[in-house]
Formats: sequence, structure tokens, C-alpha cells
Amino acid sequence: MLTSLLGILRKMPTLVLFATLAVILYFTQGEQPPVEEGPKFRDPEERKELQLPRDLPPGTNPSVVACVQRVDSQLSNGLWADIYYGMEVRLDGKMVTVKVTEKWQGLSEDKRKTVTNLVVDTWVENGKALQVLRSKEELEEVVIKRLPDDQTVASWKPATGVQLFSPQREA
Repeated sequence: MLTSLLGILRKMPTLVLFATLAVILYFTQGEQPPVEEGPKFRDPEERKELQLPRDLPPGTNPSVVACVQRVDSQLSNGLWADIYYGMEVRLDGKMVTVKVTEKWQGLSEDKRKTVTNLVVDTWVENGKALQVLRSKEELEEVVIKRLPDDQTVASWKPATGVQLFSPQREA
């Protein structure tokens, strides 16, 4: 009996240590902040119904307006947000004019082509989703104009692809 009592006393510091550790872990687990989810690919506000302006011209396709709002939101919040300024679209959604900031001039030729292709791909992707376009070939032209002088600096057509232009300098 003495041997078993000495055995329990020898193991007592280890038992106290484990019991203390268990109590500490139990109470601190509730204080930890919840684990954040990874980045979401879709903006939660994007899921909401898009609000259409009340003063739409007669014959305007609401899908075109929704497509403009989606593309504008994606480009305004994307990697090239400091280059992108805004857009104008023909009522049928097949002709797009995009305005870019003066920072466009600081981009390399490859980056200018990348931005132009991004605009085209974003418009086509959203256009297909909203049934504005059935294919990329339906998109007639995308024109990129630099602000503040409103000069055309790039364009895209299905037949020719991306074309970059050197804006004329004022005399």
C-alpha cells in the first residue's frame, strides 16, 4: 500500500501540470478571435439586385445597364483601378468606349494590351452572363480614350484584336 501511495505522489506533479494546462486551454479557447475565411471571389454586394436608373431612355435594354454596372464595379475595384476611369456603352451593348487616366502613358506596351484585353474580356464575360452578347464576335468595337484630352489610345475589334495608338501632342 505504501508503494502505491508513493507511486501516486510521484505522478502527482505531472497530473497537476496536465490538469492546469487543460483548464488554461479550455478558458482561452473561447477568447480566440474566429478564424477568418479566405478572400471571396465575388463581392457580397454584387449578389444584390442591381438598381436600374429610373430615367432610362425608351428602348434601353436593362441587361445592358446591369452589364455596365457590373463591369464598372469590377474594373473600379480591380488591379488596374488607378488606370480605369469610366465607360460609355451604346444602347445595344456592342460598342464600348472606356476612359483611362493619364497614368495610361506610364504603362509599357504589353501592359496597355493587357488592360485593353481585360476590358474586352470583362465586358464579354458579363455580357454573356446577362445575355447582352452571345459571343465575343458580336462585340463590334472597344475604344480606349485617355483623359483629359479624350484622345483614342487603343482599340479592339474582333477582326484585328488590340491596336495601340500614339496620341497626338498639342502644338
